[in-house]
Amino acid sequence: MFRILYACAKLVTGFQGIDKQHPNTQIPKKGTRKRPLSPEQKQENKIISGIRITVEHAIAGIKRLGCMTQILRNRRPFIDDTFLLLSAGLWNFHLRTA
Repeated sequence: MFRILYACAKLVTGFQGIDKQHPNTQIPKKGTRKRPLSPEQKQENKIISGIRITVEHAIAGIKRLGCMTQILRNRRPFIDDTFLLLSAGLWNFHLRTA
């Protein structure tokens, strides 16, 4: 039903070991006092975090509709997908009109 838009996942630095299980992940580089990040690594981290923040803002916008944050007890098939599509459509409408 849904297409995969990106073949890689962009994660925060808390998921340090996941790149061994899933090779298509992008995790920001960590710097230390003894080994600070180079300007190229900082630029790469900025790109990764920019994409991740955009996705997190979209998820937060979808959750503004109350039915996406509450437990859904339904008996109809595909009603949860309908609610997700409805809330995503409302969020996209909000972004276009704001």
